[in-house]
Amino acid sequence: MLSPCHIVNGHSSGTDVQGRTSLKEDLQQFLGGEAPLHQLDDLTKVNPVTLKTVLRCLQARYTEDIFYTNAGCTLVALNPFKPIPQLYAPELMQEYHAAPQPQKLKPHIFTVGEQTFRNVKSLIEPINQSIVVSGESGAGKTWTSRCLMKFYAVVASSPASCENHKMAERIEQRILNSNPVMEAFGELGVLCAVLQSHFLWDSPPSRREGVL
Repeated sequence: MLSPCHIVNGHSSGTDVQGRTSLKEDLQQFLGGEAPLHQLDDLTKVNPVTLKTVLRCLQARYTEDIFYTNAGCTLVALNPFKPIPQLYAPELMQEYHAAPQPQKLKPHIFTVGEQTFRNVKSLIEPINQSIVVSGESGAGKTWTSRCLMKFYAVVASSPASCENHKMAERIEQRILNSNPVMEAFGELGVLCAVLQSHFLWDSPPSRREGVL
């Protein structure tokens, strides 16, 4: 973070001028570096951390059709404004679900879903989970929430048998059918001019095997 400017007799101190000069040099070095910005999958790796460097990094990833970026323990999602079915394919869900360490895969909403799913299903100490999906209108909150619910519906039942597959489809449909009701709570604050349409999803999977 940038430290506040020190004012001495109405003028910036020499230390502050040197700090701004150093920051400007670091900024030019980062933006003009040889390493492609789209390869930075975590914004904590951005140095220096400024609005310009963060936005430039996200822009570079967006142009490469990379729409998910970590920011420490937070996932930043960009709305692609176009269909990308392969990004949410069932096969990709299973890949994140089967990965020994899903956090080492590319940033994705499925990483968040799998980590919370494992915490809830933990045999040592199950922990209730909450996922907060927030953003401005049109950012993709509803879509992200639906992707999470579909992910849980797919991974909660093993597709080993036809009966389990049908059960997973029924679970998925029931969860997706609940989306309009859940979304209505988010829109209620907008209609009352009190809250923005921020979506809070607090519905962790059940600890019982194969049941949401």
